[in-house]
Parts: sequence; C-alpha cells; structure tokens
Amino acid sequence: MLKRAGADTVVATDDQDLTQAVLDATGGEGVDVVLDHVGGQTFADCLPSTRVDGHVVDIGRLGQAESTINLDALSYRHLHVRGVSFGFSRPEALGQVIAALFDEVIPAVADGRIHPVIDSVHTLGRADEAADRMRSHQAHGKIIPTVH
Repeated sequence: MLKRAGADTVVATDDQDLTQAVLDATGGEGVDVVLDHVGGQTFADCLPSTRVDGHVVDIGRLGQAESTINLDALSYRHLHVRGVSFGFSRPEALGQVIAALFDEVIPAVADGRIHPVIDSVHTLGRADEAADRMRSHQAHGKIIPTVH
C-alpha cells in the first residue's frame, strides 16, 4: 500500500532493523525528516537514522509513550526534535499548520499529487462498524463517516 501511495522505500520493522534499513536506503546519510507515530523504541531508532541537522517529529504514541534514547544519536547529529499533538491545544499552532498548507499541500491536492487513502465509508448509523474496523488495526487508510 505504501509503495502504491508513492513511497520509495518501505521498512517492515518486524523483519528489518529500522535504523540499518534507513541508512542502507540513504547511502548512510539518513532521512531529512521523520514523522514518528509509534514512539517507544521506534522513536529511539529514528534518531540515528536521521541525517545531520535533520528533523524528528513525534506525532503519536501508538506503541508506547516512554522512550529511552541514545543522547549521542541526538547530539552528534544536531537533530531538531519536536513534539506535536493533533488536539491543537494552542490556537496559534493550528493557525501555523493551516497557513503552511497553502504554499505546497493545497496545490498538490488540487493537481492530484496528494490524494487520500480511504479504507472504508460508514454511515453514522453504523458507527459501531467503523469503530470496530479502526480497533482491528486492519484498516489501510482513513475510515470515513457519512451522513445520509
């Protein structure tokens, strides 16, 4: 699914070491930006697989909220680490995100370079099915509620 969505390289951490696979795929340089939704050990493994002066953004903690990191991986690479919450507890943060969409994201959606990946659509009357689908961890894309 990720390849069909345009990913150049996909690392399956059940079968591969995340750090080594990323370094192999980038000629040892690491990636420019990490968007980590997992946390825990995955967050720690992202640090040495990020290029010097790269950015690591903690978005979610699906795996675990706590992480033990190697501070050398953070410091020697001069990484920029940022945590975000999509609850947008600060209105200015929401404004910055929305403003940043206009230059690159909105045009990419308009011309088809970015498109949603939709797993399934459910009416609000069948919200229980949508919730079950989400909890199953089998969804591949967004689960969309509709009103009829």
